[in-house]
Amino acid sequence: MNYKKVILGIIAVIVVSLGSYYGVHSYANSKIKKSYAEGFEKNALGDYCKNRTDMVLCVYEAPLFQSYTNLSVTNIKDKVDLIIWVPLYGGNLRSGIIVTDDAAERSYEIEVDQNFKTDDKEYQEILDQNQEAIDVLKSVVKEEWNTEL
Repeated sequence: MNYKKVILGIIAVIVVSLGSYYGVHSYANSKIKKSYAEGFEKNALGDYCKNRTDMVLCVYEAPLFQSYTNLSVTNIKDKVDLIIWVPLYGGNLRSGIIVTDDAAERSYEIEVDQNFKTDDKEYQEILDQNQEAIDVLKSVVKEEWNTEL
């Protein structure tokens, strides 16, 4: 058996597989950009952002070998952020809320369900206290990306 041919064959399969994955991943990222980043400016970090009154909206490209990317809406005034995880290869959107409490010098990162609820009672109380700001963020998402949360 010629081991040189076997090794070259294995290397060829790996190269073709990685190249194919890279092509599919790049295509999926471009579809996300086309769907969500139209009208946004690319910043120095390679993300696509748009400023609105007291808000920053961003679309991030998924790094290689990551199957989700995310959208974010940051409310600078209320210090509440909405993160939406968008699957590259199909599936349901997932959401999270980040609340910054300057008085306690703490930030709360809360993954929520479709109804913007969580099982943790402390986190649910934080969500309830910031419900008005969350509703504003959801309306911005609906207006900007035509996505119902």
